Amino acid sequence: MSAFQSAHYLEIACFTLLVYDLLTTFGEEVEYFWSGPWSISRVLFFLNRYLPFVVMISGLVVRFLLLNALTKSCTHWIRAAFELSIIVICINQGILFLRVWYMYSHSAIARAVACFSYAGCALSSLITMGLSLSFLKSTTESLQLQRKITAIPGCSAPAPSMIWTVFVPSTIIHTILFGFTIARVVKVSRDLQMDQLMQRLIRDGGLVFFVSMASATFSVVGARLTTDPVINGPATWSNSQLAISAVAVSRLMLSIRSLAGKLKINQDWLFNPSELSRVRWRAVSGDYSRIIIVEMDTHEPVA
Repeated sequence: MSAFQSAHYLEIACFTLLVYDLLTTFGEEVEYFWSGPWSISRVLFFLNRYLPFVVMISGLVVRFLLLNALTKSCTHWIRAAFELSIIVICINQGILFLRVWYMYSHSAIARAVACFSYAGCALSSLITMGLSLSFLKSTTESLQLQRKITAIPGCSAPAPSMIWTVFVPSTIIHTILFGFTIARVVKVSRDLQMDQLMQRLIRDGGLVFFVSMASATFSVVGARLTTDPVINGPATWSNSQLAISAVAVSRLMLSIRSLAGKLKINQDWLFNPSELSRVRWRAVSGDYSRIIIVEMDTHEPVA
């Protein structure tokens, strides 16, 4: 199987993952995000949820439907799809940054460090992307090679040798934000009751960071291996990091909204122990797992 085919098939698999995630969680999306006041987290959710579809569909059109396209047209399409994919990845990371921002509402210093780290990494991604664009172009040789070794039509372009640097900031910011999450959990773990809630938050958040880190690492390492096109092609052109991170973060946000709904509190309180301590709740064992019960005040009518 050629590198072109590997990249195309992985891209189709990632698009299928996006569709599956949308279909299986659409009911929760309607329940938790289609009503209520608009907020930054709500806007970011919809951007993270649906912009990847725009990127993936554009990529599939470029690689499968542009028959006999000129090299100039292919270059424009490929550059536009690549630019949009990096922007969406930055939005995805912004959601994880916002999660850390709420967790450290008590510390202006921690918020400042997280903010500058995210801004620096996002800016670095955009700058390296801009520097790579001039080298990202389709050539007659690449189109002829693709049509010679595979029956899949459409556009293609050789990956620039420096394109791997675009994905490095993603790995860095995921490491920093996960470090902030671990530090916060360690700080509040002395409270046993609080720890039960934080265990769920760190379970969901830890899984998201692990998946995002793995996909970012695959993009960095694979894009760096320009001498191995079988790995380089899928890592660079499949948008696997975009799709996997988008699904993981969407699931995380839906989980947070679901937990906040069960506790009858603002979702931001879940990351603020001082606020969460005001909620009277307890964890009990159910038929299949531990569940959370919120204790409510009842007031008898005054005669």
